[in-house]
Amino acid sequence: MELQGAAAANRLLWEGPAERGRTFLLTLLAFAGGAARARIAGGTDVQSGLVGFGQAAELLSRERVASKQTVAAVREPLAQAATAAAPLMRCSAPAVVAATEQLLNALADVENTARLEAALEAFGRAVNVATPPRLSWWARRRAVSSG
Repeated sequence: MELQGAAAANRLLWEGPAERGRTFLLTLLAFAGGAARARIAGGTDVQSGLVGFGQAAELLSRERVASKQTVAAVREPLAQAATAAAPLMRCSAPAVVAATEQLLNALADVENTARLEAALEAFGRAVNVATPPRLSWWARRRAVSSG
């Protein structure tokens, strides 16, 4: 769930068409503002264009850094999932190994929630079949005394 939340936040903050449009608009405004300031200060057309490009590049650079920080938030839950899955990949039950592999593949495309939910269900079923519930102390004692 933590991984899905981080991926959804990344999508909402940086990847939607509205966000791309806002970034484009802000870049144009930064360019125009920088160019106007340079022109007011007595710069030539070329100088004002260069200042405008510099302002736009600075804005895009800040956006890129913030985007990479958001994407980095997805790494930690992904690493935790891979660490937890490592022992399951060596399980003696082939169904558990296959379901774990399917789950890890689904985690790679965390935004596909239908695939992730199906993989989680298959994983749960495989683990439940491979690990039958342990009998209570009383049931084990009765089984030993009757056998």
